Amino acid sequence: MTGLLLAFALALSASAAPPVLPDMAVSRSTPGWSKQGKSLVLYDAAGELSFEIGLLREDLGPVTREVTGDVSPDGRAAWTLERKLTWNNSRNKLLESRRVLKIHGSTGQTLFSDNAVDLPEKGEPVVFSADSKVILLACHFGESWSVEARDWAGGTTLKAGPFPRLVSIALTPGGRYAVARWGVPDKSDTHSFFDLWTKARKDIETSDLTLGLARIGDDGVVRSGRRDVFSFRTEKSTATEGERK
Repeated sequence: MTGLLLAFALALSASAAPPVLPDMAVSRSTPGWSKQGKSLVLYDAAGELSFEIGLLREDLGPVTREVTGDVSPDGRAAWTLERKLTWNNSRNKLLESRRVLKIHGSTGQTLFSDNAVDLPEKGEPVVFSADSKVILLACHFGESWSVEARDWAGGTTLKAGPFPRLVSIALTPGGRYAVARWGVPDKSDTHSFFDLWTKARKDIETSDLTLGLARIGDDGVVRSGRRDVFSFRTEKSTATEGERK
């Protein structure tokens, strides 16, 4: 009898206090946004959970609804993109796409929203600089795409396009240089590099790049493999901090 009572007590204790998984933590030592499991969660200055946004995907017949998102490198901001896609009955043709992007600030407030942002072929539709002050967006208008740089208030500091296809976007940690990989049917892709401070632009065909790939660093130098391909600094595009807009 004693053994049965002990077993019952242990079972009751286990059911009353389920284990807390790492992605279900309700507090942490530092404030800010974090992506945990299928949620974006915000911790306040005391380290307590203050805001949560669920991420999901569901297919309901010809309609797909999804909410995707991520957080900025410093945790001060986050983004969510909600899409409602309507397909034909065989789901091989998109009939309608409704979207809304929201940029969320450090207290959970919506800094700005946009209904043109969409997923490029590869990577994310939103990229933050390391300090969250520069936000690069992939925008889709009908059959064409554009790339836009925004500030925290949603003000546009650069807009480039239109592009028939948008493969991916990237932004250097310092927030000064951006790249868009895009293409047209039956031709190789193009990498367009931008100096967001001076509005200078450089287009490089993938045929001129090692394995068709290139990247740019905070020094303004475009590299492909081990080779330096182009430098904004040597093209007299250097701007001082006071010239930044």
